[in-house]
Amino acid sequence: MGLLVVCLVAAFLHHSHSLELQPSLYGSKRIWENVLNPSDCVSRVKPPQLFNSQNFTVDLRMPGVLPTESDTYLCMSFPVPTSRDSYIVDFLPHASMNTVHHMLLFGCQTPVSTSSYWDCGSVQGTCEDESSIMYAWARNAPPTKLPKDVGFKVGGNSGMSYFVLQIHYGDVSAFRDHHRDCSGLTLRMTLKPQPFIAGIYLLMSVDTVILPGKKVTNADVACEYDSYPIYPFAFRTHTHTLGKVVSGYRIRDGKWSLIGRQSPQLPQAFYPANKEVTVRYGDTIAARCVFTGEGRTSKTYIGGTSNDEMCNFYMMYYMDSKHSVPFMSCMETGSKELFRHIPAEANLPIPVSSGHMHSMMPLGNTTDDKQLLNINKAEPFLDQDSHLEQVSTWPQSSLQLGQVSGLALDSDSNLVIFHRGDHHWGADSFNSQARYQQRSLGPIQQSTILVVDPAKGRILKASGRNMFYLPHGITTDQDNNYWVTDVALHQVLKVSGDGRDRTLLVLGEAFTPGSDTDHFCQPTDVAVDPETGNVFVSDGYCNARILKFAADGTYLSQWGAGSSDRRRRTPFWIPHSLVFLPDRKEVCVADRENGRIQCFIAETGEFVKEIKNEEFGGEVFAITYSPAGNGLIFAVNGDSPYHSAPLKGFVLDYSTKQILDSFSPTQKEFKMPHDIVVTKDGSVFVGDAGSKSVFKFTAEKLHRSVKKAGIEVQELEEVEAFVQAKLKPHPNISKAAPIKEKQTVAEKSHPLVEVEPRKSTPKANKEESVLPAIVVSLLLILLLVIVFLGVFMCWRKNKRNEIKMEPRSVGGVLGKIRGKAVGTLNLGKFFASHKGYSRQGFDQLSTEGSDQERNVEDSSDSDTEEYSAPPPRPPPPQSSS
Repeated sequence: MGLLVVCLVAAFLHHSHSLELQPSLYGSKRIWENVLNPSDCVSRVKPPQLFNSQNFTVDLRMPGVLPTESDTYLCMSFPVPTSRDSYIVDFLPHASMNTVHHMLLFGCQTPVSTSSYWDCGSVQGTCEDESSIMYAWARNAPPTKLPKDVGFKVGGNSGMSYFVLQIHYGDVSAFRDHHRDCSGLTLRMTLKPQPFIAGIYLLMSVDTVILPGKKVTNADVACEYDSYPIYPFAFRTHTHTLGKVVSGYRIRDGKWSLIGRQSPQLPQAFYPANKEVTVRYGDTIAARCVFTGEGRTSKTYIGGTSNDEMCNFYMMYYMDSKHSVPFMSCMETGSKELFRHIPAEANLPIPVSSGHMHSMMPLGNTTDDKQLLNINKAEPFLDQDSHLEQVSTWPQSSLQLGQVSGLALDSDSNLVIFHRGDHHWGADSFNSQARYQQRSLGPIQQSTILVVDPAKGRILKASGRNMFYLPHGITTDQDNNYWVTDVALHQVLKVSGDGRDRTLLVLGEAFTPGSDTDHFCQPTDVAVDPETGNVFVSDGYCNARILKFAADGTYLSQWGAGSSDRRRRTPFWIPHSLVFLPDRKEVCVADRENGRIQCFIAETGEFVKEIKNEEFGGEVFAITYSPAGNGLIFAVNGDSPYHSAPLKGFVLDYSTKQILDSFSPTQKEFKMPHDIVVTKDGSVFVGDAGSKSVFKFTAEKLHRSVKKAGIEVQELEEVEAFVQAKLKPHPNISKAAPIKEKQTVAEKSHPLVEVEPRKSTPKANKEESVLPAIVVSLLLILLLVIVFLGVFMCWRKNKRNEIKMEPRSVGGVLGKIRGKAVGTLNLGKFFASHKGYSRQGFDQLSTEGSDQERNVEDSSDSDTEEYSAPPPRPPPPQSSS
């Protein structure tokens, strides 16, 4: 009986574990529902195979298709089999060049279809949103091997919840025997975070014009690289029929180093890159495509049809996981001066025999390259169902504030408000030498520092009387001390947070402006590194610099504005707000009058990136940061004499620099939003110097109407749940509709493929979900019956013999059950939702397979290209801010 119990528990464990990997998504009922002859493929495809608690494989196969025309492109989507962050560490192709011309694997959030394969050589393409190429195979070439400790991140918060397999069937004569094709890939995957994350860098020309009859036309693309180091290990080229050769280079100190060079008329696989080349901050990445206009009678432009052309150079790289980004791009036309020095090899066409010519699509180019033309049109959102809305009932009672100049959070997540009481910054506050003119008023007598309950707005603590003249910025350190700036005093002060108003440290000389290392001129804000205690000061209204001090006040260094183009560096124009990014070890500054955000490595002051957006309206007053997701920057803008834009707050993705959300009060408008903070629970507070108030905003779910298979329903579900929902076909609808938020896309018939009439799937889906529950229930009932019978038989035997049963005998049986069924089984674990590159040289990483036993902290935080700053403007008027 003990053996039976063990077997039953093991069966339950196996079933529960399989739930986590969701094998039913790849199981027979889904993948074979459109197969004419499932026996051709059923023996080749396996559901996700679990090797241990973290390593598994996933089969992606075509379901026995039979193309009827040459140059057919078919796609099929497969959900990532876990909601947790996972990593592809190897690709194993299952295809032959006798049948398949080439194979591509994409990752995306919303494929064109989630129910069946489709013709992706038409206008449908592969994905509704932006897709990333992760793998390519052609002409029996050896597979692209990922280096050791490198993986493509999927699932979780990667933005890739689906794989899309695209196969190009070139010559239909390969199917004269009417066999069904099951070509595809096996992915080796792991849940262990990888120390290096793979990605794609795309260089693409968007404005090249090829003149008819002209023998040679060059398309040149180049961008300065301004992110963390990347290590190229493979490359891919793409043009249409006029392309002769495509070459990619890294330029460092004027020297051109080849990354890769290939004819785009050869199979479009990823080829090994020059392993000696790495790319780091300050390098330039460049590419040239050589075209000929011979044989054309009209101009040829960059576009998405076979009559147009393309110039794409893909570089597959890896980078440290802490700074990784899965996709970067460059679309800037390279200067003639730069490309005068390009190596001569870039202009030499690579001979290609007719047998190796790439067969172009009759209806246009492959959809992966076509979609890249619209890459900048994508509108990714961190959470499309949420929007920051004002909490109109906060605070519940008036706080009686003056001009609110600064906000912070203490270690208990309480809101700290820094305000000016009855003092105001006006036109007469300073003379032309920036010296304060109203010292006779004395210090502010009110409590300038208020600690407030973030939930209701009650004042918990008040301090800061008779200490300050014109408060500006505030932050807190690990010991809850306040670091503040006073623009009238030209000082930075460290003040105790215990309410006793003790000044612990003073930087700068009172009422004395200056620009040396011992003086400030109207310093604006402070940021503190919680690990080292180092202090960063933005200085300020008169100076244009960031200074770094040790925790004890010892001067360490200073720097000015950064730029990826050192010839066009625009100085700071009132560095107004600072924030320290603890997960990235960076300091970001709101460069107010330049309307931009710049970030620097905290240790060295090295420039990392710039974020600038037209919606800022020319001014950025304050910023803060949250490590949520891939890193979020929260910002508020201000009135600009040069631009007209509404005053509001912004939520930006640190990596992509795109605006995810914007917000403003509903009860009254912003007048001069001056500082901003975000709490751990996502609440956002904005201090407004103009209205002398603090606004609270929280994320609210959007109530949206969505049509599901012809039935309009109101829902507040998460996007993930909506995408994975099973649709029940309406009786009046004959074609299944792929799921897409706020939109229904009818799936078209496939004239290029013989298809058996599709069987209804909802019943199968229902059986898939109900059957496991019934099996588990029956097993549990059987287990209870066995236990009951065992106990009853022991009781009858003991009673018959009038022998008292030892307590431990039953306890032993039940103890075993507890130990196996309770002690090691956490049902919550099985059914809970799981949501979530700096080594030198490619030769240090093995390319002969993947180590799946790696255990390194995972992060997908990264940075991308920076925006060039506009030329300097005349100094701004001294405004009260």
